[in-house]
Amino acid sequence: MRNGADGNVRSLQGLTAVLAALSLALFAWIYAGFVTAFRDAAAGQRMLDARVGGYEAEDVVAMVRYLKDHPDPAAILHSMYLGPELVFPLALGGLLFCLLRLVGPGGTFFGRPIQPPMIALIFCLPIVYGAMDYAENIAGLLLYPPATPSDGTVTLLSGLLPIIVRLKFLSLIITIILLARFAIFRYLSPGGSEPS
Repeated sequence: MRNGADGNVRSLQGLTAVLAALSLALFAWIYAGFVTAFRDAAAGQRMLDARVGGYEAEDVVAMVRYLKDHPDPAAILHSMYLGPELVFPLALGGLLFCLLRLVGPGGTFFGRPIQPPMIALIFCLPIVYGAMDYAENIAGLLLYPPATPSDGTVTLLSGLLPIIVRLKFLSLIITIILLARFAIFRYLSPGGSEPS
């Protein structure tokens, strides 16, 4: 029985390594091939997706207007959404999920054991991240050229996108913080260096 558990852990570790390498390669491709190219083509302006601090509805409307008159940055953004961004959210979300499995969420929170419903909620965070990243990409495809959205679509999506991007980064940051917490807890607990 122990050999089966060890095999499962090794399989999960292998999958985690593959997803980590894929996520890193896709991130490098996105940054070097699209973020930098967009900035160069847009005279130093950054794409909204690269603004980690988030953005507001006015920023979205301004970007829609800007890209209507500047086809080169619009083409770069469109290519990114239909290129590496088709796989990146899935790869990074999968990596975060696998890392959570490896560190084994548990322990206590404010002096109380973490209950199974809370652990299930923690495992939903990488899924929320991936869903929000895909939602942001789909909204970009609907808003930016070659799309020709109606004024109502621009108003609706420019109001939703700031919420979507905040949820995306919030779920990512919370997952990373929890990963660090669970890893430290596991390392400090008796027998914590053994894989679960």
